[in-house]
Amino acid sequence: MPKLYIMLCSFILISFDSYSQDEISFLNGSINNCNSQLNFIQINDSTATYTNVYSNAKITTSKIYYSNKIKNRWCQGLEYLNTASNLSIANLSLSGNKGFNFFTKCNDGITNCDIYFTLEDKEFSLSQINSEAFSADYNTQPFFFTFNKKSFLYFVSDRKGGYGGLDIWFSIIDSLGNFSFPINAGPNINSSADEITPFYTSHSNTLYFSSSRDDIGLGGFDIYSSSGSTNRWTSAINLFYLNSEHSEMYFSLFNERYAFFSSDRITDSSFCCNNIYSFEFENDIVDEQILNKKISSSEFTPLQIYFDNNSPNARLFDVMKDTVPSYKKFYIDYFKNRESYYTDKNDSILDFFFDSSLKDGYTGLISILDNALLDLSKGLFVELTIQGYASPLASDNYNKKLSFLRIKSIINFINEYSDLGLAQYILDSSLIINELPLGESESFLNVSDDPEDVKKSILSMDAILSRKVTILKVESYR
Repeated sequence: MPKLYIMLCSFILISFDSYSQDEISFLNGSINNCNSQLNFIQINDSTATYTNVYSNAKITTSKIYYSNKIKNRWCQGLEYLNTASNLSIANLSLSGNKGFNFFTKCNDGITNCDIYFTLEDKEFSLSQINSEAFSADYNTQPFFFTFNKKSFLYFVSDRKGGYGGLDIWFSIIDSLGNFSFPINAGPNINSSADEITPFYTSHSNTLYFSSSRDDIGLGGFDIYSSSGSTNRWTSAINLFYLNSEHSEMYFSLFNERYAFFSSDRITDSSFCCNNIYSFEFENDIVDEQILNKKISSSEFTPLQIYFDNNSPNARLFDVMKDTVPSYKKFYIDYFKNRESYYTDKNDSILDFFFDSSLKDGYTGLISILDNALLDLSKGLFVELTIQGYASPLASDNYNKKLSFLRIKSIINFINEYSDLGLAQYILDSSLIINELPLGESESFLNVSDDPEDVKKSILSMDAILSRKVTILKVESYR
């Protein structure tokens, strides 16, 4: 099997009628290098995840990274997912408020792949998919999504019962987390060739994937799309405007304007293999179906919600991860502790506690939830994207746990809000919450990580502003 089979992608429907290949650009920044970069997924305006594949004479391995964008350039990535082994990992798929992070783990370089997931900071094999009874060498490229109040996992496998080579399969997930018997996506998606990198968008009922079929292909892997659901699909359409005589895979769309994919088309002799490409298109070529389905975006985002130092206490992570109090408690406790920050009579710190910032975060959260509740009551879907951050005072692992707990405290506040009025919408997947705990990745450079330097590591304004949760985006859909 070619070595590109262990990765994944995600995006939304667009119309390519006015698209030109001249608009494709090598990804701006420091992510692309002499290794292979795959599965670039932009999560918000400044953050993305991707997979980096390393090869030498003895072994090929891969890791999952996240990157921040600064002044329109993507920075060199930092390792995102630390699993319990040193085996190759790839294909990160976030499940938002469901609490699962799916990924692929491979033995022997990038062969013998299976699907795994993390839950509550623990790693598990997805045994219902990976079962030896299916006689598969590859169970890979998981893609999770919810649609019509049901959860699905699409994935790629060479198991028996397919149409030849690698096929796209799916499993339905019930409310208890059980996975159904895998179902083949059918002959309009799969062929005697290899089909890889699935992504389904419920906004337009469209599945995107790559295939090596040569009947209508331009060469290598091409990107295709098909409309429908589960295993009932229209005939696949080749997106010729994106494809070339080389291989194109892992197409992802961040919003109605910016998209990404991986390709081995070489633009510079210092690079090789698969690299990330981007393209930008004019708003007037966006499919009107998408614009009509997206009803509104919150006027209150991005919203910064602040926490006191070491709050919640991540040393109690194993105890608190399931029972962390809602943000209301941390907001009240932080305000009560305000006098410990008055050491220099700094006007900006006084403003933080009395006139802006701390209070604005709390009241802004309530405004977001009031609007979300109104839209949900009208039968709309609402999606929130939330990031958690910490100052650099502790270890990176500690700070990721701390930012995880901070996000959970916001989610618990949401669950309790309006006499549990929002909790049912979370349960039936009408309210979707995407979580990304990023630790100290965006703390200010002049914030000290020395616990003895209390003034710069805890009490300074920059340290105060580093301890936060950001609600990046709230959108309502039909």
